[in-house]
Amino acid sequence: MKASFAAIALSLGAALAAPSTESIKRQQDSHPVSVSSISLRRLDEGNRIVFLSSITRHDKSGAPLESTNCQTQWNPEVPAGPENPVQCADPAFNFYFPNGVKSLENYDIVVNGPDGKSSGTIEKGPRYQCGPYDGTIAGIEYECKITQGAEFFLTLE
Repeated sequence: MKASFAAIALSLGAALAAPSTESIKRQQDSHPVSVSSISLRRLDEGNRIVFLSSITRHDKSGAPLESTNCQTQWNPEVPAGPENPVQCADPAFNFYFPNGVKSLENYDIVVNGPDGKSSGTIEKGPRYQCGPYDGTIAGIEYECKITQGAEFFLTLE
């Protein structure tokens, strides 16, 4: 009898410890869009900010379906907000910064695409680094960019 109880308890414990595929599915369903290849630059002249990125749509398993490039530039006093979404190269996608961009190091982004509206926060950290520009293009004062192929997954609203 003790052996039976121990076997049942062990089986029950193993079943409870097994990872749930349902939680993985829910997470993938809620993150169908990622933003990568971000370069956000403050230019020396004209008080301008330039934003370049790639947006990728994923299927329910997380595999990429399609990607598009997006870019815009603006004067910091007039940020790219929700009233003027910026069209990406693929017209099925547009994006905007719901709260403007008060800091190049931390801002929110919203992407509208075939699956609906997705949003998230881009913030300085291991995946997104900021500092003085060290490239060969003249006129760039400061840059924040994605590092080592990282991407930010946005939440479907």
